[in-house]
Amino acid sequence: MTYERELPELPLLLWKTPPGLELILAQEGIAYERLTEANPFSFHRGRFVLHDARRASASCVRAIAGSRHTLIDIDMLRKGKRVDPFAAIVDREGATVRRRIGGIDVTERVSRRSKAAIRRGLLDAIREHVKAGGGVWARIAAYPYPYRSAFNFRVDLDEPNPDDYRRFAQSRKPIEDCTTHYICTNAYGKDKDVLADLAGRDSQSHGHYHHVYRDERANRRNLERAHDLLTGAGIRVSGFAAPHGRWNEGLGRVVEDLGYLYSSEFQLGYDDFPFYPYFDGRFSTVLQVPIHPICEGLFFDAGVKSPGRIVIDHFRSVLRARIDAGEPAFLYGHPERRLARIPELPRAIAEALTGESLVWRTTTTEFAAWWRRRSSLKWSLIRLESGAYEVRFSTWDSSDPIGLEIVRGEHVARAPIANRRVPLRLDRLAYERRARRADSPKPVVVRGPIGLKAVVRAALDWETVTPIDEIPARSLAGIVKKHLRKRADRNQSTKNKG
Repeated sequence: MTYERELPELPLLLWKTPPGLELILAQEGIAYERLTEANPFSFHRGRFVLHDARRASASCVRAIAGSRHTLIDIDMLRKGKRVDPFAAIVDREGATVRRRIGGIDVTERVSRRSKAAIRRGLLDAIREHVKAGGGVWARIAAYPYPYRSAFNFRVDLDEPNPDDYRRFAQSRKPIEDCTTHYICTNAYGKDKDVLADLAGRDSQSHGHYHHVYRDERANRRNLERAHDLLTGAGIRVSGFAAPHGRWNEGLGRVVEDLGYLYSSEFQLGYDDFPFYPYFDGRFSTVLQVPIHPICEGLFFDAGVKSPGRIVIDHFRSVLRARIDAGEPAFLYGHPERRLARIPELPRAIAEALTGESLVWRTTTTEFAAWWRRRSSLKWSLIRLESGAYEVRFSTWDSSDPIGLEIVRGEHVARAPIANRRVPLRLDRLAYERRARRADSPKPVVVRGPIGLKAVVRAALDWETVTPIDEIPARSLAGIVKKHLRKRADRNQSTKNKG
């Protein structure tokens, strides 16, 4: 039995805190509850109250909660930081970054903040405050029990080159059970053979034209067109990955309206646990599944004519680091003109996974479905009179093999959860040293002068993949873009005749 006056160790209670805090606690899998009413009874649901002194002082919180609670002011976690870490977590801006890998400089546009590093720092600090208050840091494991990591290989099908796709399909066999395909229907929407092969696999949308538009209506038309073509080919679409990893709020709304389970854009985050993006003053209904943003194509773009060895070494290194750190190892690439020229890559990945029985080989769709179920769990941790603890679930799905992790400093213990109520003796669990963090080559933001041409291209949403007659002329930018595209085509035609 519990003491009548004993407050639950978990959930953590959030009072007037920023959305970035909710986001990282959900990633961590720790029980929390956001309180919205100044009702003393609602504060009885947990012992630790996290508040933001910028919006609610400790004295104000104490007046509502009472004397039995341990208060943690998250504003102190901003001290000495150049950027507010809670704002950085929900930041949606991208930046071009450079990494040096295997002696080669590669560049890609990704999230301008390393959100995984920010998340770890914040959670480490909060965990220490909970520990100082005599609390327990318990979390739902990131993977079904007993897995410690997960692997997926993402394939973006951008260009109409069925021969290259077939070459890749042959080499894909060692990892085809954990490969997810994202299809541009402008490239393959009419190729019945390729679509038939993809219909029996985890295949999702990459849009029709390989572009993310600034205009929400253009994005809607692009994604709906792809959705209709794919479903017409017998492919059940529940996920989307934006071309070039770009994202904007209009795109986010369209993906929500289509009812998709998940999306994946490294402008929002990379090399991290899944999360629900925050925009329009709320959390999205579509899960964001981050991946490692360095693909084989960046080495080709950097001028390496035969990058097979560099790519294989890099992928192996990332795979090893992320598995060792207990984080998702999600890699990606492109068959056309690239993976088709490195047929040994899937085999090398499969060999690196050999013997890794605790790595979950999964599709992105399966992983996203698991994460949504994990996110829906409501539970608490109660300290019993005996000194033991009890985990209590108010929502439960017995189909999932759930694991609970107890973190004590540099060590972690794992226990399977098989019922709604499970007793725990923390001193009788087997603790292991926590894995080291997965640090990839440090990205450096590439800053350069912004010329007039770049400003104009951005204002016009300049691209050359949309057919001219499909460019909407609803705005001045659309009219100018259409005119310039026509003139460019005429000039190219004249040049070809000459």
